[in-house]
Amino acid sequence: MDRREFFRRAGGGASLAALSTSALSFQNVNFAAGRTQLILLGQGDLPAAVALARRVEEAFHGAGLRTAVLLPGRSELRRIDSLDALLDHPPGTPLLGIMDDAAAVIFQAVAGSRGAHSLASAHHRSSSSATRHCCSAAGYPQPITWNGAGDDQAQHVGQFYLAALGERTAPPASIRPAAAITAAEGALASFLIRL
Repeated sequence: MDRREFFRRAGGGASLAALSTSALSFQNVNFAAGRTQLILLGQGDLPAAVALARRVEEAFHGAGLRTAVLLPGRSELRRIDSLDALLDHPPGTPLLGIMDDAAAVIFQAVAGSRGAHSLASAHHRSSSSATRHCCSAAGYPQPITWNGAGDDQAQHVGQFYLAALGERTAPPASIRPAAAITAAEGALASFLIRL
């Protein structure tokens, strides 16, 4: 999705809680255990990105998905030789990135130039008391936005990306409690691409 188009549409949206799992199923692709491994890429020097990546990983494991977690630092996400290594996976491999906005723009541009295509993306804006999430996916007409604080927010992000993969979301009880990821102000971008 074009970044300008995403921001234009991000002004409105529906509540995630109001949508059913079937309404969030954007793809009819099955990545369950034993099949294609999902690469989960979190910006390793950004604590909020690492925390969100770990919580999304738990949601994916709860749904039976195999994941490989990579945590490169900011400098690795901005060097072309490092990006080549991070993108060196078989065609069709799904990759979920969680990083700062600048790194996300660079990473997606390089991945797109190598034939990757976008399935879904999100922006997460945090303050000390709450986080605002705005998620958009291919094949879904409106962005999904919600605000809140605490660990449930990371769980909803995981459910959004599971739905974008065409997987049933794990029940909330399957994810163990952990520290909230909204401890500091900042911004994160996340995206799901297929290499």
